[in-house]
Amino acid sequence: MIEWIEYDQDSRYIESHVNHLITDGLHIWIAQHAKFVNSDGYGWHEDRKPLHFLVPVTHWAKINLPWEESK
Repeated sequence: MIEWIEYDQDSRYIESHVNHLITDGLHIWIAQHAKFVNSDGYGWHEDRKPLHFLVPVTHWAKINLPWEESK
């Protein structure tokens, strides 16, 4: 089961430059949380392109692959 976490734009708990699942409540994407290059703050990026104007992210989740759980 996927453990969804409510997205807080001010949270620094989210590991940056690592793939996560993100959702707007209807769709799911894979993205990385990182600092915006041309503005202040952090947000979600796909292929180094910011998604904050395109995707209203409500929740995110760590990707936990089966072989990672057995370690």
